[in-house]
Amino acid sequence: MHPRAEEVLGKPGFASVMDIPGPVDHVISSVPAAAVLELVDHCARKGVRGVTVYTARFGETGHADLADLEQRLLRRAREGNVRLLGPNCMGIYCPSTGLSFKHWPHESGPVGLYSQSGGITMEAVYAASLRGVRFSKVVSYGNSLDINEADLMEYFSEDPETEVIGVYVEGAREGERFFRAIRRAVARKPVVLWKGGASQAGGRAAASHTASLTGSREVWHALARQTGAVVVESVEELADMLVAFRFCGRATGYRVGVAGGGGGRAVLAADACERAGLVLEPIPPAMAKVLEQRYPTFWDWIGNPADGSILGASDLNDKDILELMAKAPEYDLLIGNLSEPWSMDRPEEIDRWSEAADRAIDVARSTHKPVAFVMDDTLPEAAWERQAVGESRRKLAEAGLAVFPTVTRAARALQKLATYYRERGS
Repeated sequence: MHPRAEEVLGKPGFASVMDIPGPVDHVISSVPAAAVLELVDHCARKGVRGVTVYTARFGETGHADLADLEQRLLRRAREGNVRLLGPNCMGIYCPSTGLSFKHWPHESGPVGLYSQSGGITMEAVYAASLRGVRFSKVVSYGNSLDINEADLMEYFSEDPETEVIGVYVEGAREGERFFRAIRRAVARKPVVLWKGGASQAGGRAAASHTASLTGSREVWHALARQTGAVVVESVEELADMLVAFRFCGRATGYRVGVAGGGGGRAVLAADACERAGLVLEPIPPAMAKVLEQRYPTFWDWIGNPADGSILGASDLNDKDILELMAKAPEYDLLIGNLSEPWSMDRPEEIDRWSEAADRAIDVARSTHKPVAFVMDDTLPEAAWERQAVGESRRKLAEAGLAVFPTVTRAARALQKLATYYRERGS
């Protein structure tokens, strides 16, 4: 629609919803706040059942007159039997229908996401999609004037196309109903919950962002403990958990085997895993026996984490160690350190990156245990390095591997993954 133009980007323009021939399923409002009431009236008369109100400057401003306008909008929508998403939101991304508010992947996937913040919505989708995650539906719902966090949780919990639910919420309009909805959802599928505005300063910011009543951090953590939702505290951690639940599979325990990376990285990997609550079991006797038979002068030098620089003195590689750890019942989880961008000195070393990716794919396909691979996300300066890194990451993402930029983030994600499944008894 456009009040004056007869054509917009090659499409016919109409001055009003009423002028559009035939039925209209959904309307996205980009008109000024003062014009939204009339738009909703027209939608009601046209038989439109849903309106995404991208328009902002309502209750989130803190101005009494605009808060009153927001309430009048809600009453008008209910009188006309029109459901509202927003106001002050980006709307809906649904790949299967082609509906989107950014240039994102057209392929659908089993991850659902909803967020009060449009910016967080875009950051989370971008971060996760670069690592191979694909979405069933994504909803940015802003001020939650009508459709709110409980409605969306109930929807995603029932949606057969969604297997994992990610949530960013700044406040709850219906706290008790939201609590019940999360508990029902977690009984069916993982729920990853990020609560913004839990601090005093964050609460003030949330009030001016989406007019949300936030509640304390303690209250929200108690909600998560009682419902079984997985709590995260950053967009990076949200993306990490979506990756872990999508690609790692079920975890049965906290015992982790780690291979790859140089001596210093092996030491730091041990620190990171222990801080995260994972257990680094020594090389078990059966695995040690296999190593002794194959490498009689070298086997007792290998530990957990397996130092990649030590492996370089033999014909062993990280794949060999990870495959042996995958067969050992003493390990529940695996972490593989892949090559780092700074390790390439010459263009002819690009093959090492591709070979590392191929080895990672082979390991992941050889086991049902959760495997997290670590690939440094530093962006190299040289064009040939960027190309090699990009191609390797695409190969890993297309193969459905869980890839993390640091061991610390991989270890935290695996610990939360294991906790979720152990508490579910599965």
